[in-house]
Amino acid sequence: MTTIRNPRKNIPLIFTLAAAFTLFASLSYSIPEYAEKTKQGCKICHLEEEGGDLSNKGLEYSASGYVWPPSGGFRVLGPIKKSVRFFIGALHIVAAFLWFGTILYVHLILRPGYAARGLPKGEVALGMVSMAVVGVTGLLLTISKIRGLNVLYESQWGLLLSTKIGFYILMVSTAIFVVFFVGPKLKKGIINAAFPKSGVFDPLTLSGFDGKEGRPSYIAYKGNVYDVTGLKLWKNGVHMKHLSGNDLTGALSKAPHGEDKLEALGKIGSLDASLAPPKSFAQKAFYFIAYMNLAIVFCVLFVIAYWRWGI
Repeated sequence: MTTIRNPRKNIPLIFTLAAAFTLFASLSYSIPEYAEKTKQGCKICHLEEEGGDLSNKGLEYSASGYVWPPSGGFRVLGPIKKSVRFFIGALHIVAAFLWFGTILYVHLILRPGYAARGLPKGEVALGMVSMAVVGVTGLLLTISKIRGLNVLYESQWGLLLSTKIGFYILMVSTAIFVVFFVGPKLKKGIINAAFPKSGVFDPLTLSGFDGKEGRPSYIAYKGNVYDVTGLKLWKNGVHMKHLSGNDLTGALSKAPHGEDKLEALGKIGSLDASLAPPKSFAQKAFYFIAYMNLAIVFCVLFVIAYWRWGI
């Protein structure tokens, strides 16, 4: 029997390969294009007329991000330092693939709603490690590329790099906010939600009244909601194996008492299982930041494309 695999499992790999092809394609050199762009002959930047190894002027041109005339604010590296920089750059790209690939997969395929009740630990760990690696390697690459900070605002190459750095800082700041502030609140759902003004509970709102940590204990039965907080047999929201914050319509038939016990309490509201739960502030903040980061990813990719082919 043939096993049919879930195609969604291959989507992160597809995103990664596509991003790799896009960025690594930018490493190819179009010598005639550079000659036409600079209005200079090939011998200006190469040791031989037909191309080949770069001269000092060619090294400066390459280091300046292919801006003519090349600026003296960029470093020209020797073979060893250039090799080290290559490996750092490769690590930088891999980390960026993992980070951006995760964002694209989560936002376009899974959608942010899947994390509305709590951030998955795996994605959080991968994202935080990737961001840290991108930041450290990016700093090392920048130091190895420029001689002074003035390059960041005096050249087109530097302005684009500064734009990327700005996007990075914004994404890291929002990630920290989500992980350490929004994330813990998402795990609690809307557990601290106030009593609905309409008196009509949805299942998630009802689950917040679970009798834990000083919260009231509410249960539902046949579409009505009852407050069992003051009953001794419902201490901390637990009665036998039953938990408050739930619809116990099916469970009461097995109880040694009838519904008259609940009727004596008096109903405090009603339960509508078809209602969609309202979004908490944490959920709204998470959705906003999630889609903002998705937009930033495309902005960064546009900057990289322009950086490689537009200047």
